[in-house]
Amino acid sequence: MTPEEKLMRLEVLISPDTAGSELLMVLLEQSEGIVLNRRYPFGVPEGAVVPAEYEQIQLQIAVELFSKRGAEGQVAHSENGINRTYEAADVSPSLLRRIVPVCGSVM
Repeated sequence: MTPEEKLMRLEVLISPDTAGSELLMVLLEQSEGIVLNRRYPFGVPEGAVVPAEYEQIQLQIAVELFSKRGAEGQVAHSENGINRTYEAADVSPSLLRRIVPVCGSVM
C-alpha cells in the first residue's frame, strides 16, 4: 500500500472527524516507527518498511494515536458518566502483540 493509499484509508477510519493531511502523515510515520520497533527489537534495518501483513495494524495504531490527541498520557478521567483510563504505553498492548518480532542468532 502506498503512503497516499494509507492516508486515504486513515481519513476514512477517523471520519466523521477530520484532520489535515500533514497531521495524518505524522501519525502514519509514528505508527510506522512503532510497528518497525516492535518487529525489529534489536534495531530496525536500514530501509525497512512496514510489511504488508502489518499495514492494517499500522492504520489501527494511527487511529488510536489520533483518538488520544489532547489527552496524551491520561491515566484516569471521569466526567458525566464517561470514564477514560489510558495504559502507560502509547498503543494498546493487544495491537502490539499481533506483531511478531524478528530476531537472529549468533553463531
